Amino acid sequence: MGFFADALRSSYGNDKPRLFWWYPHGTPAKEKKLLTKIDFFILTYCCLGYFAKWLDQANLSNAYVSGMKEDLDMYGNEFTLATTLMNIGSILGGIPSNLLITWVPPRYLLPGCEIAWGLITIGTYKVSSSHQLYVLRFFLGLLEGTSFVGIQYVLGSWYKSTEIGKRTAIFANSAYVGTAFGGYIFSGVLAGMDGYQGVAAWRWAFAVDGIITIVVGVYGLVFFPDTPEKTTAFYLSTEERQRCVERLIEEDRAPVGSFSWGVFKRIVTSWQFYVLTILWMFWETTVGKVGNTVFQLFLKNDSSHAWSLYDINNIPTAINGFNIVMVMLVNIWADATGCRLVAALFNLTLQLFGTACLVAWHIPTGLRFVAYLFAACDGPLSPLYMAWANILCSQDKQVRAMTLAMMNAFGNATTTIIQQFAYPVTEAPEYKTGFRTTLGLLCGMVVWVFVVRYCEMKAQRPKLAAEDTVVDGEEPVGGRGEVFDLT
Repeated sequence: MGFFADALRSSYGNDKPRLFWWYPHGTPAKEKKLLTKIDFFILTYCCLGYFAKWLDQANLSNAYVSGMKEDLDMYGNEFTLATTLMNIGSILGGIPSNLLITWVPPRYLLPGCEIAWGLITIGTYKVSSSHQLYVLRFFLGLLEGTSFVGIQYVLGSWYKSTEIGKRTAIFANSAYVGTAFGGYIFSGVLAGMDGYQGVAAWRWAFAVDGIITIVVGVYGLVFFPDTPEKTTAFYLSTEERQRCVERLIEEDRAPVGSFSWGVFKRIVTSWQFYVLTILWMFWETTVGKVGNTVFQLFLKNDSSHAWSLYDINNIPTAINGFNIVMVMLVNIWADATGCRLVAALFNLTLQLFGTACLVAWHIPTGLRFVAYLFAACDGPLSPLYMAWANILCSQDKQVRAMTLAMMNAFGNATTTIIQQFAYPVTEAPEYKTGFRTTLGLLCGMVVWVFVVRYCEMKAQRPKLAAEDTVVDGEEPVGGRGEVFDLT
């Protein structure tokens, strides 16, 4: 019981802050001004870029239920295969790009890839067969794979442990906004452009997506600030750039590590690589990965009620709204208290309840809608886990970059397997295999978050011991971001 009591406490040790909304108590006005400037330019690009990524992903599902299935003769598992190929591309694209991002300025790498995938999205307008769609989705995934892990690396380069959770939460919410707006934009295109110049609405939607994506990429080339030690952003003074570097040094999070072959040894001998990758793989198995799609296909196949095409596209966006609210509440609380384990357990309880209801299946319609909302409420865990990873790996920038990339790569591989074998379209809408598999893996994730917390506590022991033992002239040793060598 002693371990569980300690595990549930704050990870901030003796420096636990009071509850706050945005700025920690006692933050000077000058620091608030700097943070506001950083927030605006970093978060606008990060959120708009990720919004564009998820706008496209949502529109594949919207297109499938709104004419693409019939136009491209996708009556088997073609939709699942197209999604799988995109995931494979994302797996392959994220790892090399996140190693390069510690060397190539993120200002050029991330927006450049975004402009390229915008052009591919526009190209989807002209597909005439599912095989053409497969090729485009693979290369789209290859380029989009740079976005999530690259932005997570940049966020971890700028913010302290009391700040990063809520900023990562805002970034994560852009995915839900993008998914929701995908439904709204698609409905608008369906109402106003279906059949315009003899072209189906689902094709026009991809053209609109691509244009939005290219505009966001150009914005990033101009305003994205790179990382604190490299930034040449015109809106930051020399003093402000220096302060951005000093802020993380004050928290014992000054990144070290060189771009060399030795980085691979540092990665594979660190506990973070293994423990955090498995954590993210668990997260990638939840109903949230297929939430909008399974909800849409339930409405499309619901024999008890004739849902309109607009209902099928719009009702599932309630999942996004619920996630947006929960993402902010859970991560603001986690930032302020440092109790990331407690925050994770609260969220997992909601998901367990919702998934168990979907396994039962024969439940009232109202409870079924609640079940989809709760089961797909994995949104808060994404910024929670990524912020946790950024903090735990903060002592080595290459290890941090590659651990984030490997988490995402192995996680995407897990999603690909789960979607292919547990959530094939042919099992819609009940998904007996999928919902049962997810329920079991959620129970496994409950156990694994305690493993992560145990490793964090082990990393904190030297620092906490130093805080409790006053030694004149001696600096505390270690910290929660220390990379432990396994060799």
